[in-house]
Amino acid sequence: MVGSGVGASAGAATEGVRSSRPDPLLESASQLVYQLLHASQKSKYLFMDWCVGVFRTQSGVETVVVNSDGAGYIPAGVFVPRSTRMLFADSSLSPAFRAKWFSWANPAETMLAYAELATKNSPGVELWALAVSTSYGGSSVPARAAGVPLFEDCPVDLSPIKETDPPMPLDESHMHRLETVDRALYARLLGFGDGPLPDPSEAWRMTQEAAEAALGRAGAVRDLAVAPVIREILGTLRSGVPVKQERWIALEGAYFESVGMGTSLRPGLVSRDGASPHVRAYFDLARLIEILLLWSLDGETGGRGIKYPEIAYLTRQIVDHTNGEGS
Repeated sequence: MVGSGVGASAGAATEGVRSSRPDPLLESASQLVYQLLHASQKSKYLFMDWCVGVFRTQSGVETVVVNSDGAGYIPAGVFVPRSTRMLFADSSLSPAFRAKWFSWANPAETMLAYAELATKNSPGVELWALAVSTSYGGSSVPARAAGVPLFEDCPVDLSPIKETDPPMPLDESHMHRLETVDRALYARLLGFGDGPLPDPSEAWRMTQEAAEAALGRAGAVRDLAVAPVIREILGTLRSGVPVKQERWIALEGAYFESVGMGTSLRPGLVSRDGASPHVRAYFDLARLIEILLLWSLDGETGGRGIKYPEIAYLTRQIVDHTNGEGS
């Protein structure tokens, strides 16, 4: 059985911790971590660590992925293999678990906590191998302390993937990020399966839903100032007036501020408590800004440029954890 390992030092991350025993399952986990890191870099989203856990079960091997941003937030342009599962996509997870491990700085600890639950529910399940990147607090030291047989740190400067190599593509072997949480919705928004085709009014309803949730959460946090440009652009879009280019640039500045503040305050770096209201609010504001920036891409195309799956995924990231906040 694997314990949580919480409390073990993350300070050895830069030493390149690795179990001495070679194993193809550990190699595959490490390779996937480096692929996810590479894809994140290509998408210019550099503010998270990734962790891959390989579980041995009675029916075979299962690969689970998590990172240190939100409930496993996947940046645009990062496509995870269909053979894997995002940890927080497990519908059996309690609100208390989701709240405790939201944006935890070391995703290896999140994976260990999940393994403890999995082992408790199914004694035949074992976390056999764990690999984790080490840029923003990730470390495999807790995995070693918890007795995981195989573990490895994956520092970005040791990546075997060249900077010029293409990232994992969206194809029959890889999933769009919305597909990892709602395959039926993803199919409908692409015009497949049952249900109505999407239109600009649906995208705007999702945007308003995300804005109401994100701004409501931020407004409830003392001493957290919401960048005025967010409400300004929301109002401009609502009125149907084109947004000036310099305002989009100002919004991008607010985005990097929100992401930077949320990253610096993640639980597990200093505090061992769950994510603070500030961390959650900054996460929501960053996702809301991403949604608003997607409207800048539509331009004068009359809705044909709207990225429906992206807006839907970002809205789910805000609304789902708002509704499931817990306990």
